[in-house]
Amino acid sequence: MNLPKEKHVHIFDFDETLCKTNASITIKDKKYGVDIIMHPTNYPGWREEGHVEKHPGRYELDFSQFQGYPVYGEPIDKTVLLLKVLLTSDEDVCVLITGRDELSGPRAWLLNHGIDVDKMILMCSGNPNKRMCYESAINTLRPKKIYLYEDTPLYIDQCKEVCEKYEIAFYPNLIEET
Repeated sequence: MNLPKEKHVHIFDFDETLCKTNASITIKDKKYGVDIIMHPTNYPGWREEGHVEKHPGRYELDFSQFQGYPVYGEPIDKTVLLLKVLLTSDEDVCVLITGRDELSGPRAWLLNHGIDVDKMILMCSGNPNKRMCYESAINTLRPKKIYLYEDTPLYIDQCKEVCEKYEIAFYPNLIEET
């Protein structure tokens, strides 16, 4: 990958930013015998509050709807179009950072929607903490600016924290459902 001299890195989330997955997380609360159906945008904050760590063995988490190809996934047109345009630029580098624990499904979905993944860097954190992926992107690409496209404020805060550490200009974009 040939990187421009002044690198502007554009980091995209996958679920609910590029792809409206129409999926949810099922959290079985063993203590009360109920299932909590959670929208993916709400999960990182719930997890960050420490529910799983504070109550070991109480919750059973089901992420099966976020494994593999997003069968009912629909493109979020404005961010998919932006990504396609940025991939044609000589001054911009695009990175996908997802909280999923695998990339084969998102990669196949992107290809099926006309996105040239060979011009991107793809990363997965496998959990609600994306800081290590942001660190990796920053230390690999050495950008002057980071533009983040994300549907979850927690991830925006994580990226901001890492950008501040490295004194990189940060431009967050909260993608909300339309």
